[in-house]
Order: sequence, then structure tokens, then C-alpha cells
Amino acid sequence: MSREWHKNFIEYTKFISNHPNYNGLYIDKSADRVKWVVAGKSDNGMKRRKWWDKKCKEYSIEIKAGCYAIVALRVHPTKKHVCQICGKSLNLEYVYPNNRTIEFFNKNFNINIKPYKEDIFQIINSIVSKDVNNLTLISKYFKYPLIGSVGELNKNIREGHTEKSKKSFLSPGAMSNSPDRFDGFHSDGACCRHKSDKGRHKENLSRYSQDRRVYENWADGNWKKADRLMSEFSKHGISADHIGPISLGFCHRPKFAPLSKEDNSSKNNRMDLNDVRILINDEVAGNEVISWHSKSIWDLLKKDVHSDSDAKKLSSIMRTNLHQILIVFSKINEEGYIDFLKSFLNPEYSFYDYKFHGFNPKTGLYKHVDKKKLVGKNQKNNVDRYYRVAFETLEKYQQKDNRRAYLWDSSEVDRSIILVCKELSAKNFNKARRQLEKTIELLASLNARKF
Repeated sequence: MSREWHKNFIEYTKFISNHPNYNGLYIDKSADRVKWVVAGKSDNGMKRRKWWDKKCKEYSIEIKAGCYAIVALRVHPTKKHVCQICGKSLNLEYVYPNNRTIEFFNKNFNINIKPYKEDIFQIINSIVSKDVNNLTLISKYFKYPLIGSVGELNKNIREGHTEKSKKSFLSPGAMSNSPDRFDGFHSDGACCRHKSDKGRHKENLSRYSQDRRVYENWADGNWKKADRLMSEFSKHGISADHIGPISLGFCHRPKFAPLSKEDNSSKNNRMDLNDVRILINDEVAGNEVISWHSKSIWDLLKKDVHSDSDAKKLSSIMRTNLHQILIVFSKINEEGYIDFLKSFLNPEYSFYDYKFHGFNPKTGLYKHVDKKKLVGKNQKNNVDRYYRVAFETLEKYQQKDNRRAYLWDSSEVDRSIILVCKELSAKNFNKARRQLEKTIELLASLNARKF
């Protein structure tokens, strides 16, 4: 069901789609209103991606994670984006205080800042006009040396805002979303994102990206410890980047790289060469980085990655591979072997909690962590929820359209799945597991040929 577009957003799409800055960027105007969104991996999405790649080269921007966010802002003619839901116009630069900064101002100056109502310059000017001595505390917060005037402070803050701002303090009016959206930004402004994305509802923001995705992707790793470390990043207004994305089959482990929310969104579950190198080095050091079900494809291809382009291609292959694994799981689920599948999940981490000490938001590292065992009804409820989320995911893969997009073309894989179920029906669970591992190895072998 198509969503309602605010009249201001409709006018915005007409203006942007006809602006000469976007000449050559694919868009379908045959319908009553412009087709603003295309799937990034579709043929039309790839047309858009080529256009954005060309623009990156024009602006001498290296094509890597986060590059589209930079060039989308450079190309935008007004630097103002209209929200699809409420019709409000917001700045695309990093000029709005994030939650951390709002908390600082409200606490220290006894005011009540509302998100995305005023930009940082309006707020600073208002506070300093009441008492010039407030300038010292504000300068210190933004990690500038003592500054003599509000104009000088605003200038220092503004100079970094387009791409390399103090992003742990400020946020843009809309997040990057190239090439899916025509202008390269989410249709919903930051003012209304919590309304359209249930996972980002204000009451759930602290839990978003924590325990749910690990079960949707049947990932290994101490997810509770990783969740708690992600919370430390969130407290400092920065995003925790999975060096090995869960959506590609990697573990949800307590090691992240600090990124701005926009750069993390732009990275879009892709790895670069540096990520692959870190993962390989972590493995050599004895760390578990890849979930059991995706280890085969990772081991087959990781040593063949020699560039960011290779890493990007590996990311796409691993994502497809994980989709296919989840389809295999869904077929086993259809046959009713739920307990067998449950043995691959890790609900036991629900019964522990962790507290990090000496966290450094610039590096994502910490000095030490305390572990605490939990016993209670909440933990049991969490376990039930985790199982529910995991199997809801498999039910989605039972839908024909979801299967068709990622289904393999191999009778050998089909026969192998039948053998898994045959062993399960005979209650030969160890043999069934070994046969499942063979099935996954077959998929990995088929997908590795695409590299």
C-alpha cells in the first residue's frame, strides 16, 4: 500500500527531479507523480548507482563506504530536504543537536530544546546573548580551545558541517539513502523517522539494532555483551559499525568501529578492504568472527580480497549466501523440526549482563568489563521473544516471492535438503547436522563461483 505524500514533499520531488544538478539520473515520470524510490539492486537502481559513481569522480571523492552521503550533499542545490510525512523543510548539513547535545544544553542552561526545531547556531546565539560567559562552557563541550566570540565559535562549528563535522555532537535533517532515493536521502526527515520506522520509535531507540537482528540472521557471538557495548557508543552520540556485518553472516561480537550514523547508514552492510583485513587478523588472534553457517563461504573467498571493490563483491555474495541458508532453514522449519533448528540459536546470553569501564568513543575500545548473571522472569520472556523473532524470519522466507529472489539452481542442493529431513525423521540428529553442513558447503561452493 503506497504511503500518503505531503503536498510539500510532492512539490519538492518535482523541483529536485527537474533540477539540472540531477541531469542524467534515472527517474520514471510516466505516472501521476515521479517514481522517487527504486530498489538499490534492481536494474534501475544500478543505473542510479552508476550516476552517483560518476558524480563521485567529478568531485574527486573516493568510491568507498560513505562516499554517496558526501556527494549527495554536494550535489543538492538547496541543502534543504522536505519530509514526506509532515512537509517540514530541514537542513541536510550537520546543524541539529543530537540527543547527547540536547541533553547537555538542557541540563547546563535550564532550557528545553526540542529535536529538529532549531539549529545549533540559533541555540548558541540565544544562550550567549543572555550571558556571554556561557561561551566558555559551550566551547569546551565542542572540544575547542577558549574562543573569544560567538561568531568565531559558530564559524569553527560551521566549517566542518558538510561532510566532516563534529558528528558525535550534531545530526542532519535527513539521513543518506543512495541510490534508492532519487536525491540520495531518506524520504522521511529526521523529524518523523520514528513514525515510519517502528524500530526507531522513540521508546525503542535504545534497543534498535541490539538483540533483534542477531536472531533475524541467526548469528553467533555473545550478543548480550555486544548489545551493551553498542549502548556505550549510543551514549556518546556515535554509531557502532559492525566490522563484519551480521547481515552477511558474521558474528554479533563486542567489537565495533565508531562511525557517524550517516556514514554507517551509507555503508549499508558492505565491507571494505580494511574490514576484511581486520577480520582475518582477528581470526588469526583466535577470535570467532564468522557464524558457523557462513564460515564456508568466508573461508573460500577471504584470501582473494585485494581491494575495496573485491570486498564489496564479497559482501554481495555473502549476503546472497545467507539468504539461501535461511531458505534452507525455512524448509526444515516447514517440515516441523523446530527443536533441531533451536539448537543453532544462543538464548543463554540473555542470562548475563555487562558493564563497560573506560570506554573511549574515539576508538571504540574499553579498559575492562564486569559480567553479572541474571535470573528472573524478564530473562525467560527475552528468550521466548528471541525464538519468536528467529522463526518469524523463517516464515517470511517461506513466502514464494522471498524465496524466488534468492533460490539456487541446483538439484544437488535440493537432494541434500531432503537427506537432512530424512535423517531428522529417523531422529538421527548428529547425521542430520552433518548433512546440513554439507548442504551449506554446496551453497558456498556455488556462490563462490560468482566472485
